Amino acid sequence: MKIYVALDDSRQLDGGKAGETASILTRVIEEKGWGRCSIPSRHRLYPHPATGCKKHNTARSFSADIEAQYLDCIITYACELIKATGTPDSNAGLAVAIPELMENVQELIDYAGRVKEGLVDKAEALAMARKPGLYVLELNGSGQGIIGALAGVGLRITGNDGQFRGKLQLSKEVDYVATVREIIDKTYVEQVKNMGFENISDDETVRMGEKVKVVLLDDKYTLMVFPTEIEEPKWQTSTTTMLRMF
Repeated sequence: MKIYVALDDSRQLDGGKAGETASILTRVIEEKGWGRCSIPSRHRLYPHPATGCKKHNTARSFSADIEAQYLDCIITYACELIKATGTPDSNAGLAVAIPELMENVQELIDYAGRVKEGLVDKAEALAMARKPGLYVLELNGSGQGIIGALAGVGLRITGNDGQFRGKLQLSKEVDYVATVREIIDKTYVEQVKNMGFENISDDETVRMGEKVKVVLLDDKYTLMVFPTEIEEPKWQTSTTTMLRMF
């Protein structure tokens, strides 16, 4: 059974704790033999004082292939972990989506889009939480994090939203140049695309920038690049600003 899990406790200043918590959760799920997890992704949501996040508002999400009998174990452990690592003012929420049990997955995706682009109140999140195939829990403080947690699972389901923790590094050499094939062979990157969403061939070269981030596109771990002004290397890894759409 395929599930999508998301948590939102990003009132903890930079949201770093949420990323760490999501990584711990995926590791425990695999260590206990409950399932196999994807790498957690960070999803940008609408920042607004009403969300407690004036500049940064994010949720963390991942998918997992599990046996159905372990679902309750995963949800119980996730709740305990988030409560233990959170703070009362983090207003944490957890959401688990099971697409095969949902009547209308697009409805969740549309909701997630609204949370990414504008202010959504808790009442709308609670209405969404009553839909089949969704498990939604308020864990700390006001529990307002369910708004972002639900958006997190919806955005991850699209396969076209989210960035991954850490910076990709092939070499300590400044402005290291690698072929697309080397990048794919030596990292978890599955494809390289330009900002027009076109595939870059294996033999083309890429200058690796200082802060190289991987994003989720086509449900794959993707490195985005843009053209240089010289023949070789032809491509440069995309900047943080360019990747804000993710």
